[in-house]
Amino acid sequence: MTTTTYSFGDYNVSLALDENEPLGKLDDLHICHLGMKFISARRIPEFSVYEFEMSLKPVGPGDPIQVKCCGIVVSSQPEGAGYRTIIHFSGLCKDDVHCLDALTKANKMRCDYCANC
Repeated sequence: MTTTTYSFGDYNVSLALDENEPLGKLDDLHICHLGMKFISARRIPEFSVYEFEMSLKPVGPGDPIQVKCCGIVVSSQPEGAGYRTIIHFSGLCKDDVHCLDALTKANKMRCDYCANC
């Protein structure tokens, strides 16, 4: 596994991926309970399935939780020097959806499309 940490203000998210599927450093990363979007150095084939883990500290007291995600690449289009990629989460359990919803809203991790509301 390779792990990369991203900061959203005072909040950090660690994203762990299988070493065989390195995405490299992601730019302009946004996460919500529906999925994530980012700019990567390489194009990721649409309809590819990625599995990864996120380590998240819950809102309020408590130990960090591991959220296992499965995502389907729904778009990977050229943007600037990289590729804007959108991954839609699939099969998250109800508790993980609620956790991601609360955390991404509270820490302004969402894209303009979700309007952080």
